[in-house]
Amino acid sequence: MVSIPYLDKADLGPLADAAASWKALPAKYDALQREFEQRVINHLKGHWEGDAAEAAFVTMGKARTEYENAATEAERIAKLLLDAHGEFAASQKQLHALLDEARNDHYKVYDDGRVEDVDPRQDSPTASASPGLAEERKKKLDSLVSRLTRVLEVATAADEAASSALERDANGDSQSFNTSVYTTLDSVEADQAAALMNKKGRLSDAEITKLNLLLSANKNDPEFSRDFAVKTGGENMLSKYNELMSPPAGTTLSKAQLAQLKELKANLGTTIGTATTSDDNGKPDKDITKFQNDLLKAGQRDFNANPTESPYGLSGYQLTSSLMSEGKWDKDFLQDYGDALITAEKNGANAGQNPDAYWGYPRTLGTTNIGALDPMTGFMDALGHNPDASTEFLTSEATIDGEKVDHLDYLLKDRHWPEGPGYTGDPGNPSGYNNLGHALESATSGRSFDDDGAPVKHTAERAALMSHVVDTVGGDPGLASGSPRDALRDSLGNMTAEYMADVQASIGNEQGTIKPFGADANLDTGKLQPFLATVGRDPDAYVAITEASQANTAIWMQQVAESNPSDMATAMENVAHPGGVVAGILSDARDQAIFEEHSASDKDFNDAVALGDKWAGRGLGMAVGAATNTAAPIVGTIAGWAVEDIQALVVDQVQQDTVDEAKHEASERYAEGREAVRSSSAESLRQAIAHSGVQTSDKDINVYAEAAARAAEDGYSAGTTWNSSTSGR
Repeated sequence: MVSIPYLDKADLGPLADAAASWKALPAKYDALQREFEQRVINHLKGHWEGDAAEAAFVTMGKARTEYENAATEAERIAKLLLDAHGEFAASQKQLHALLDEARNDHYKVYDDGRVEDVDPRQDSPTASASPGLAEERKKKLDSLVSRLTRVLEVATAADEAASSALERDANGDSQSFNTSVYTTLDSVEADQAAALMNKKGRLSDAEITKLNLLLSANKNDPEFSRDFAVKTGGENMLSKYNELMSPPAGTTLSKAQLAQLKELKANLGTTIGTATTSDDNGKPDKDITKFQNDLLKAGQRDFNANPTESPYGLSGYQLTSSLMSEGKWDKDFLQDYGDALITAEKNGANAGQNPDAYWGYPRTLGTTNIGALDPMTGFMDALGHNPDASTEFLTSEATIDGEKVDHLDYLLKDRHWPEGPGYTGDPGNPSGYNNLGHALESATSGRSFDDDGAPVKHTAERAALMSHVVDTVGGDPGLASGSPRDALRDSLGNMTAEYMADVQASIGNEQGTIKPFGADANLDTGKLQPFLATVGRDPDAYVAITEASQANTAIWMQQVAESNPSDMATAMENVAHPGGVVAGILSDARDQAIFEEHSASDKDFNDAVALGDKWAGRGLGMAVGAATNTAAPIVGTIAGWAVEDIQALVVDQVQQDTVDEAKHEASERYAEGREAVRSSSAESLRQAIAHSGVQTSDKDINVYAEAAARAAEDGYSAGTTWNSSTSGR
């Protein structure tokens, strides 16, 4: 690996000079060729005949070809050196920027790549008083280490590729000049990586390290990824991956070797995904199309990693889906792949009701336990990382043996999802419903499920899908209730938070103040209540929905304050009431989870509050965007004041003492929840008016605050009553 001091201090001037010199050579060779023709060949023509002349002219013709070959090789070497200089210069510039960033943020970077936090605040008394400081510093440190590592990987891969290309003699001994020299580092690195994937037999640790370096440095590069995929081939790609992830019986892997293979899975999956999208911005690439078709065809066969051993390895679908959980894959390919996967299950697994047997024994993950026996989980995560693909897939259908199969209905209602970490490939996630949730989040939000960036305006198609999900789950709450279906709830909670404006508007929006963030989902109130009651039993979902609801209410209150209506109290009541209803439903759902369903405790809900507060900020961003009809950032200027205040209010409302049923009467919990929503609504109103610029007396503010508090309280009572009555209590 190229070291930090070497890249930091490297003088790239001589390399630039060499590239310039080589770039000038073709013109000089062309000039020599013309001079040779004019002064020698043309001068002799017509003046020299006979056998000796014929032989000489043949030799002179070869010499002319040599001039042409020399010019061609010089041109290609110049391009290669220019490419190498560009790679090294870019890496060096990135390194310098990272080192400056580290110094400015009080991190020390050592020559061996270690990064140490030397912020003096860490040793001060104020650090202990700021519990978020340590976590914030750790995130920054991890980010620095990750980005430094990537810069060094890219520089190392480029360095080794340039060396290999310059030493290459592709033409052997029959030509004086090499006319097939590389011109880009991408082509060198793609050849090197493909050669490793095409090698017969298991790769050594050093070869896996080399392959990881090449893929990590180039996994997001379309040109490299395309060449690598085409040169490796779809079927051979899966075969080698299966072999690497399933070492022979009796093989003991160290922690370092296992980590190396997990890294390879991530790098290889991302690289292949990039390859499938490499022709998205141009003409269809027949070689990439063939590669994708080969992957689809290979899904139907089993790959035996160790032919003399039993049980055998994995199917092509299992291997491809394992890789799919990484990176961004081509939308059209994902549609074809999903149809093929559902078709395979419908035809071979009791119409999708017994995938355990279909995907299970004699197939095995091998001793590494990398991958998943249920290929649908990896495919769901692929959709979760590809919003356009997930929206299209979950709103469409397949035709299987002449029968129309709705994708979402099959996945949400018809399919039996195998349980256990062997089927999901994740020890902490025993249910594939969690992966289905990832796909649903992506499809309805327009963002990758794990993307914490700015929200994306809701399209009509995504809003309609959200409405369909609410109707489906609200009409049959069992689809998101009872292990393992409980694993869906956190994602459904995020989706509800994403569409909080639509949720509140469906409950009450008499004056039209509440605006959707993009297209209107037009949620059915009758289906929304049981949906919220079911989803709100999950601690993470509870917190996401509560934060988003309070954030939206705060923005609508500010909108009302700034518009300064003649009847301020009534206008504020109208926007406070829906948030109260949401809080009431969730409060009752929380009690059901703790005291009836026994799926969570007060501590679980409180821990969720402590660990996640993103929806206060994101909810503000979407509400601001809706209010101003712009694609607002996470926090717009209209709500710049609100984040910390709203987050504090959320904590006050959500967090309760950890108690058991005997020590806390239902009436007390109800009273506490009602008071919390009263106070938070009143405080949001005071903040809104204070930041609206509208001159209002303290007396009037108190009147408005009481009106908002009372409306929220009434909504809370309605929500809890509504939820209790429909849940049979």
